Amino acid sequence: MTFRQFLALELAVFLPANPSAARPPVLGVVVEANRVHVNTGEVSAGATVYDGDHFTTDAGGMLVLRGEGITLELVEESALAVRSRTDGELGAEAEFTKGTLIFSAERAAALEINVLGARVNPIADTRTIGQVTIVEPKELRIYAKRGSLQFSYRGETEKIAEGAAFRVILDPPDDQPEKQEATKTGRKRKAFLLIAIAAGAAGGSVFAYERDHHHRKPVESPDRP
Repeated sequence: MTFRQFLALELAVFLPANPSAARPPVLGVVVEANRVHVNTGEVSAGATVYDGDHFTTDAGGMLVLRGEGITLELVEESALAVRSRTDGELGAEAEFTKGTLIFSAERAAALEINVLGARVNPIADTRTIGQVTIVEPKELRIYAKRGSLQFSYRGETEKIAEGAAFRVILDPPDDQPEKQEATKTGRKRKAFLLIAIAAGAAGGSVFAYERDHHHRKPVESPDRP
């Protein structure tokens, strides 16, 4: 066998295996997609969701992802990246950077949401449904539709009980009227401020999600996550 023949044989053996070995883990499947982009291309229902995928929705768009024990829904003009959890837990991390995210988790460790440097987690191993909206670079709205949530920021945590909705201000200035009022009522926070709001002000999309949830056709990824 000549050296050229030997080299060709080596390439034939190893090259086909490399792309497969380099493929990132599968995290789920796209259930619904309209005016959605993943990384640098477009995406449609039935597509496989891989570790590190970044999704954005255009005006009038929406996206529904389903993984192991979780469902994520992005409304229009929103952005999200999904990854495997880095803390060793079996589940997914959602890096949420724009718009509104609606989520459902079957157990506490199934999902961690990172948003503006803060974390939102389900508390119990029961079905939890919630919504997070980025209003401004230092302001969120969080609604715990079903089950309770834990909000963490800069080493401080707060429980958001089922049915509660809050306006969350990160790093509030001392002269902010809401912070002064919160201090009077015993809700002072060094790193963030929770201001109770009506559930309807934060949860309209969640109600629509629950209404349509059982009418969606199941879609299975070719990789069967």
